[in-house]
Amino acid sequence: MVEINPHDLLKIRSIKDLTGNLPDWALKMFPESMTVVVRRSPIVDDKIPVGIRGMKREQRLASFVNRADIVRVTTPYELVQKQLWKTARQDLPAINALPAVSEILKNYRWGISGSVGFELATATHTAKMSSDLDLVWQAENPLSQNEAKELLKRLNQFGVHADLQVIQGGNGFSLEEYSQSKSTIMMKTLTGPILVENPWNK
Repeated sequence: MVEINPHDLLKIRSIKDLTGNLPDWALKMFPESMTVVVRRSPIVDDKIPVGIRGMKREQRLASFVNRADIVRVTTPYELVQKQLWKTARQDLPAINALPAVSEILKNYRWGISGSVGFELATATHTAKMSSDLDLVWQAENPLSQNEAKELLKRLNQFGVHADLQVIQGGNGFSLEEYSQSKSTIMMKTLTGPILVENPWNK
């Protein structure tokens, strides 16, 4: 059985495989990609929590899909391994920054999520000129706040905001929030967000 995690992209066979009614924007957009994003929520009875994304920030819809209806799973890390930005829209700042970002993160297990990751995986134009570069990182060792600030400084020198989320199993937290924290930060978990003092304690 293929492991499925938050931020993974799932291609399905039909719009009918999704639970619930889809709004007009989703009915127009979704058939182009047949792809949904795994949400950070528990998987119950092989029903995968997923989200549908549109062109606008407010166009987000939560749904579920049965594991048996999944055709292909694409992880954010595969997008990096395949260097899919080489054949993508180079005029977008977030995509244009990826070769340099890749060099900075060459010793990290990192991936691309958000609208840029979705576009790289599906070839649908979901990213914009103003899109952030959403990244995920499976960290093996913790960083100090100063180390986090330095890494973010290096990632944010290419004219686009790079947002790096640290992944620990099913949990995740913002490296930027951690670098600026003076007390607690928000940790996203499968059962909802919690406040923690040290996000590196699994």
